Amino acid sequence: MTGYRQVLALPGMAALLSVTLLARAAITSMVLALTMYVVLGLDLNYAAAGGTTAATTAGIALGGPMLGRQLDRRGLRPVLLTTATAQLLFWLSAPALPYQALLPTAFAAGLLMVPVQSVTRQAIAAMTPPPHRRAAYALESVQGELSYMIGPAVVILAAAQLSPTTVLWAVGAVILTGALGVALLNPPLRTTEEFTAPTTPRPTRRQWLTAPMVALLLMAFGTTTLLSGIDLALIATLEEAGQTSWAGLVVAVLGAASVTGGLIYGALTVPLPPELLLALLGLLTLPA
Repeated sequence: MTGYRQVLALPGMAALLSVTLLARAAITSMVLALTMYVVLGLDLNYAAAGGTTAATTAGIALGGPMLGRQLDRRGLRPVLLTTATAQLLFWLSAPALPYQALLPTAFAAGLLMVPVQSVTRQAIAAMTPPPHRRAAYALESVQGELSYMIGPAVVILAAAQLSPTTVLWAVGAVILTGALGVALLNPPLRTTEEFTAPTTPRPTRRQWLTAPMVALLLMAFGTTTLLSGIDLALIATLEEAGQTSWAGLVVAVLGAASVTGGLIYGALTVPLPPELLLALLGLLTLPA
């Protein structure tokens, strides 16, 4: 755990991880909040809810590279303020929209989603010395799992006690708060060496889109698809069994196990091959 303490002792790191945890918890739960709203608020089925999930996810997938380029060109604060404004407009208006209008609007919201995860990873690379980066990225991964534990569980609990509209507004408010918090912190996204290094020509696609990179992207796509589907599958299964109240606990247990695994992985002196980890993830997900 010494490596983790050294990472958290770096100037600004603890504040960055705390603020981005808040935003990531809300972003992680936004799909679930929209699902609960479509099913409970609009009285539609899970197929319709899946449509909003697909629209939001497609927007995030397409918007990520675009926002990354804008971060490089315009800097952190302009991008955060622009995306925060877009999220404010979406979450305020979403409860008033019919389903047909909610789909394209959810896509637009995904397209302009606050880039908290990419900003966190860029800031870690800029703020952390190379010997501590694996521990720092392990903490970032644990942060993601904590957001997975906290966000969906709170949304499920709130949806059972409050109106779906209130849940949507709450999720939007937390995303906005997290975005403004990161903007106030304004962490560096480049190391000092990057600022002082001479300008080099932009590499061609053939130079960076190599076979190992394609394999890595495919593994990331498969893992994200698997993990994003677990929430909906568990909730639908529990609802069919008449045990929806257990959904929050089941999601929390999944997240707790993942946090434990992430901490162990970050503390290993010799990391396990990603192919082995992903194969075990897939095999152990099948029974659930």
